[in-house]
Amino acid sequence: MRILNLAGSPRDIGEAFGEISRPEIHELYRRRVDNAIAQALKYGGQKVDEGMLLAVAAASIDVTRDYHPAGMDELEGIAAGADLSLVKVLAMNGLTDFRDALSWPGNAAADGTVDLGGCTAIVVQKDRAQALIAGQTWDLATDNLPFVIGMVRAPKGGPVTRTLTTDGCLSLIGLNDRGIAIGTTNIRTKDARPGVNYLSIIHRALAAESFEAAVEAVVTAPRAGAHFYYVADNERVALLECSAQVAHRHDLAKGVAVHANHCLLAENQAIEGSPPTSSSRFRQVRMEALANEAGRLTPELVQGFFADVAGGSDAICRDDIDGLNTNGAVVMMPEHGTIRIVHGVPSRGSWVDLSHISPARP
Repeated sequence: MRILNLAGSPRDIGEAFGEISRPEIHELYRRRVDNAIAQALKYGGQKVDEGMLLAVAAASIDVTRDYHPAGMDELEGIAAGADLSLVKVLAMNGLTDFRDALSWPGNAAADGTVDLGGCTAIVVQKDRAQALIAGQTWDLATDNLPFVIGMVRAPKGGPVTRTLTTDGCLSLIGLNDRGIAIGTTNIRTKDARPGVNYLSIIHRALAAESFEAAVEAVVTAPRAGAHFYYVADNERVALLECSAQVAHRHDLAKGVAVHANHCLLAENQAIEGSPPTSSSRFRQVRMEALANEAGRLTPELVQGFFADVAGGSDAICRDDIDGLNTNGAVVMMPEHGTIRIVHGVPSRGSWVDLSHISPARP
């Protein structure tokens, strides 16, 4: 697994990131746009083009800058370093949200369902483990697999962050050195709009100095699209199932919480963009069953859950099923500052402990 370790101002970090990953960023941008266009045609018979996507991204620039200036500084640095326009870098970061904002019929297949990916999140409170555990699988297009990286950022004046992400992109799943962890699974609601995409939201949450500030970064964001977020520190967990316009918060006091890729709350189900897929329903039930059968949980057990292949094409761990792949997974223990990541399918990948990597100096 490639791991980047960068320090300096957000702009400096972005420029270095863009320069190091320039070829990969250009290729990933093209693959993501091509995937979106192909899916729109395949599932809904809708002919869309790159310009439609870029128009939504362009409409999201100012609100994203207002929401988190430091995050926009890094995006501008990535654009400069990679020699790619800012609007394309932003579109690459927020592709899922911006695609939803277009209300493409291609998000729904002939039977009304759409596979949003296979991300399956689990959070374990201390009554079920020695230390709070948070983590998830991360599924996306199989051809995105070469661009998955680990990242250590040491921004001037802010927390050091350790994340799993992709070339040219902000934070996706990660932990900062204040002991705040955050991750996400994709859901879809009909209120999507131009706005702040989920990577920018997570990036700002990881820049927070406190748990409540991280939660506020999610709740108060002018979100472009729907997502489930979990925010955790050594004691507390906030579960946030968000449409673009409404955030629902539940604090997990004990036990285990699981979230796949369909809405669990009635308010969001009422505006859900498509019915839950068999995969999402299966993964939800399967992960809950694995956790309940295991009793007291450990990070190693959770890593094993992420490698579970029961269910075939509906499994938690999917290996190039209809063009989708489990491209990585993360397990975090905020109390110990631990974040373990794996590149590719967890059933055969090697886990790396990012917490053992000392941050670079500017």
